[in-house]
Parts: sequence; structure tokens; C-alpha cells
Amino acid sequence: MGKTIKIIVAFIVLVAIGGGAYFYFVPKDDKAEEHKSHSAEEIAEMSIDTDVITTNLASAGNFGIVQFNILLSDKETKEEAEKRTAEVRAAVISTVASFTKDELVGESGIKMIEEELIGRLAEVFEKGTVERVLVTEFKMQ
Repeated sequence: MGKTIKIIVAFIVLVAIGGGAYFYFVPKDDKAEEHKSHSAEEIAEMSIDTDVITTNLASAGNFGIVQFNILLSDKETKEEAEKRTAEVRAAVISTVASFTKDELVGESGIKMIEEELIGRLAEVFEKGTVERVLVTEFKMQ
């Protein structure tokens, strides 16, 4: 009887370790689930578009022309963003200007700038959060 209990306990321990490893190593895409839950009307109500912004890049002699769509957590945060357009614009300019032309080439460059801008904009708003940033216009020279 003792040997059977040891086998059952060992099996339970292995299943627990395997389950824990699964939840630890399998990437969770919580942000994608959040975005899917918004309807098109809600996204329009909770997002803002920046102006088209032209700024120098960190690499000498290069500049970028960009525009972003910023999805915010709620309508109250959108109202705050509309009042803080100068701060949003400054965050965009400083973020874009921190990259070189080579860093921004390709899809990975676009993703990098979107992620960096989410972090910068989080510092701007007192209420709510930035859920997503999309590059809607992007040109480099």
C-alpha cells in the first residue's frame, strides 16, 4: 500500500510541476484580448490621432514624418489627452528623435517605436492608461 501512495504522490507532483511550467512558459497575450473586446465605436470614442509630425532622427541628416493613433483606457483619459496635446506631441517628438534611421527600418522598427511611445505616454497621463499605439503614417528621409 505504501508503494502505491508514493506513485500517486509522485504523479500528482509531476502534473503540478508540468502545469506550472506550462503557465510560466506559454506567452500570454492579454493586450490582444483587451483590444478584441472593444467595438469599433468604443475604439473611436477612446482614441486620438496625433498631427503629422516631422522631426530629426538620431542619425545625422535624417528625419522622420510620423502620425500615430493612440487608444486610451477610457473617455476620461481621452479628454485629458486632448487637453495635453502639447505634452503628447513632445513625447512623440522625443521618442522618434531618439531612434536612428537604421533602427526604424522594417516591421521591428515600427513595433519598437510603438512600444517605446506607450511607455513615454504613460508618464504624461494622470488618469487611465495607454492601451495601444499605432503608427498611421511613417516616412523617413
